[in-house]
Amino acid sequence: MPVTVVHDLDFPIYSRKTSLRRIFWLTYYILFGWSQKLRKRLPKWFVLEKYYYALALAEIDRLLEAKAFFGLTKEVQEYFPDLWNRLEKMGFEVRDHFHIKGPPEYGKGRWDPPLPPVKRSYATYDRRYTFLGKKELPPNGATVAWHVDHPLNLYDYIDFVKKCKKEGLM
Repeated sequence: MPVTVVHDLDFPIYSRKTSLRRIFWLTYYILFGWSQKLRKRLPKWFVLEKYYYALALAEIDRLLEAKAFFGLTKEVQEYFPDLWNRLEKMGFEVRDHFHIKGPPEYGKGRWDPPLPPVKRSYATYDRRYTFLGKKELPPNGATVAWHVDHPLNLYDYIDFVKKCKKEGLM
């Protein structure tokens, strides 16, 4: 008999206890995040949230056979020293990512090795798709950004990849 998974959703919003815990650690990080010594006191669940979200996105990309790569800033590389290698072992290209003050038609994100400039509207494509409901697919060959920093985009990201695959864009 196959295994059945129950996706258990207990609260529509974080419980009061979880909310207080998050508030405490967010406040702690706001006040003491500049200190490497004090950062080490942050709980593992707080520190690894984006790390595991990046790995989950990589697994989704692998399962859906999405054409994707990851851009990691120096800070991310220092915080998660093994993430680059883990993503490469999963078969993904990983690039250095940094921000610059650039021409207004392009976003501030840059990658090394470089990409052709990503239009400003494509640098925030995920937010437009998710929050503004602009579900128009980009033209063939375009590069659009889906930020690991925004886990609210997960459902829409899967929708986006499926639509791109259906239209022959991936």
